[in-house]
Amino acid sequence: MKLRRHMLALGALPLAGVLGLGACNNLHDRLLDVQTPDIVDPGNVQSAAGAQSYYVAATGDFSRFIGGDRGGSSPLGLNLTGGMLADEIFSARAGTESIDNRSINFNNFPIDSWTQVGNTYTRTVRAIRLLAQFPPATGGPAQLAQLHANEGFVLTITAENYCNGIPLWDGQSDVTIATTTFSTAQLYAAAIAQFDSALTLAGTTNTSVRNFALVGKARTLVDQATPATLASNTAAAAALVSEVPTSFTATTTFSTLTTGVVNAIYDWMNSTKNFGASDKEGGNGLDYVSSKDPRIKVDGTKLGRGQDGTPTPLMNQYPTLNSNVVIASGIEARMIEAEAQLAAGNSASFISTLNAARATTTGLAPLTDPGSAAARVDLLFRERAFWMYTTAHRLGDMRRLVRQYGRNTETVFPTGAYFKGGSYGTDVTLVPSQQETNNPNWQACTDKNA
Repeated sequence: MKLRRHMLALGALPLAGVLGLGACNNLHDRLLDVQTPDIVDPGNVQSAAGAQSYYVAATGDFSRFIGGDRGGSSPLGLNLTGGMLADEIFSARAGTESIDNRSINFNNFPIDSWTQVGNTYTRTVRAIRLLAQFPPATGGPAQLAQLHANEGFVLTITAENYCNGIPLWDGQSDVTIATTTFSTAQLYAAAIAQFDSALTLAGTTNTSVRNFALVGKARTLVDQATPATLASNTAAAAALVSEVPTSFTATTTFSTLTTGVVNAIYDWMNSTKNFGASDKEGGNGLDYVSSKDPRIKVDGTKLGRGQDGTPTPLMNQYPTLNSNVVIASGIEARMIEAEAQLAAGNSASFISTLNAARATTTGLAPLTDPGSAAARVDLLFRERAFWMYTTAHRLGDMRRLVRQYGRNTETVFPTGAYFKGGSYGTDVTLVPSQQETNNPNWQACTDKNA
């Protein structure tokens, strides 16, 4: 059974888990030369070396934010926690059911990802400030561009997964920590600003960060849409990503080292079987396993046993401790373009775009037009779910189906009888951890609507 280990100090320096998007090639070797490579000495922060330490720390935290870790006080990333509240992952360990059955109760096993949110947001803000003040001899703009893009994704993915009205560091003091409550709308607006900063710093030559930021900004524009603005927002988003090649991918990087940042889905679903891959969960969930779709690498014919005895299919999506998680891709860019075509009423182009993406993968037959507006929306979100399986996209998409497309919550989320007994609840968002209620500047979510 998994046990929690230690809380990451604000100065802790993860040496693994750095995104492969513009980091200095020899930085890791230089950091290993010091006596305590895992700790940032506060006395040395106000320097170029301190800025580089925070850059590495912040990018490591970003990997934790997306894909989790096996250490720390809150090891799960948003791809696992969000996937469990959605329809991708189920509980296979007693005490972890409250997110899975949509009845969040943090008096049970505290499997939230809130610590990942706070750590990553705060340390990235600090790293940006230090790098701006103490730039390296070379590569400073690229590093800053990367950090701004990372922060944009932190804000957007947090808004997609969490309730409206959450507390984040106000950025005023490193000594007396205080928070400001951000609405979902404010998180999205702040994310757009971060992506714009990344695009300015990346220019036209740093294509890896540019494409990363373009997909992130487009994702945020789609999230911001209301039913009335869905066509205009998706059109603007599609225009942004039109230059992103389908072959583009941006991923986290994990480590096989016991002291490194590891892929938590492998660690918690393959190694220790605390969770399993869902199939048709709660009636409304998609047929991730039984479809045998080549994009979903889960083998339903090979069943293990979860820690509570629940049969768990073999999860091959992330087969090793250092398997990467795709954060943004050219395939996602094509899905954004397809949604814009659908919103514009161009069903022929919509199907064509989906099929062009499918043609990149062996074993996917071309789609045909399902013939109705509602069925086309179902098809779009099914394609998005299968392309971006367990990558911290699905919960946001399910909430969009309710918020933007007018679907009833209980036709989107798992519902009815829960397989371990009782019934599913009504939660559709994650919430800050119970410890956050001790924050004098925050009492509770403004609302927990989709």
